[in-house]
Amino acid sequence: MALVQIRNKKPSWRKELYMPMFSVIVPLYNKEQYIKKTVSCVLAQIITDFELIIVDDGSTDNGPRYVSEIQDERIRMVSQDNAGVSTARNHGIREAKGKYICFLDADDTWNVDFLQTAKELFDEFPDAGMVCPSYQVAYGNKVVHPVWKSVDMKKDSYVEDFYEMATASFWICNSSCAAVKREVIQRMERWFPEGETVYEDFDFWIRLGSLCKVAHSNKICATYQRETATNARKTHEHKTVYSVSYMRTLDSLFNSDSLTIEQKKWIKEIKDRRMVPFVFSLLLAGEKKKAKQVLKDWKPCNTYKKYKMGLNACCCIPNRGLEIVQSIRMKVF
Repeated sequence: MALVQIRNKKPSWRKELYMPMFSVIVPLYNKEQYIKKTVSCVLAQIITDFELIIVDDGSTDNGPRYVSEIQDERIRMVSQDNAGVSTARNHGIREAKGKYICFLDADDTWNVDFLQTAKELFDEFPDAGMVCPSYQVAYGNKVVHPVWKSVDMKKDSYVEDFYEMATASFWICNSSCAAVKREVIQRMERWFPEGETVYEDFDFWIRLGSLCKVAHSNKICATYQRETATNARKTHEHKTVYSVSYMRTLDSLFNSDSLTIEQKKWIKEIKDRRMVPFVFSLLLAGEKKKAKQVLKDWKPCNTYKKYKMGLNACCCIPNRGLEIVQSIRMKVF
């Protein structure tokens, strides 16, 4: 484990006793062109009772310096050797003192009422362990408003079925648009899967969603940037096999006795969808033998049978050809 250096002065004993309403955790790695705007949107919140924990994951640009220049006692910046976004978020969780914990990626933004809306949801739905204000998705200058599953689209509500919700292209929760009771996170056996940089958030949220009720608001309070230069979808290495932890989590949920037959059907659909990038990452990593075995064991639903055929064909393509197919996949998806 890398040595951790705290870059702010040690707080006084009185300050250490203080427990804010919200802890906002921002992992930071080479996002100097975005971090000022992200920090500013947190400091502009209507609710001011929060701490902002910036976890510098070994940045090599000026992002940490920009943060250190912002004069606000609610900001704490801690640093670690580069270990990935999951390790940074977990580091932030350990540092957090708030009743509620929120995450915000360093290139995403909140409207001024994000924390206010989260607080109102917790008040209205006291049994919820997690609440999710809505968000919009920005693809450069194009903005998309996702349509959610398993929620009331006319009013704030509890999520009817978290697993049905998770079959949609966009979940109501992501790592920039959810607030979680600290006590719920403390009940988790593990947090974000360290060492993984793609789908690591899906793994965390779907496990957390199995532990508590979730409430949702249709009020758009955040903007998720899908096309930034350092987005994980664009920067993960071809030699990295990703979503391993997530696939294991889905298997565990599917085999759980606590889920209904209907819920297991949703889990199966989620896994079938993720099998495509999972197997393709095996092929790009040169693990064709393992990819073939995974495909042999995979019994997809009708929707994904054609994808299995395509992946079997990809097993016969040389590495250079796979890279071309991958570039096409990333443009389409």
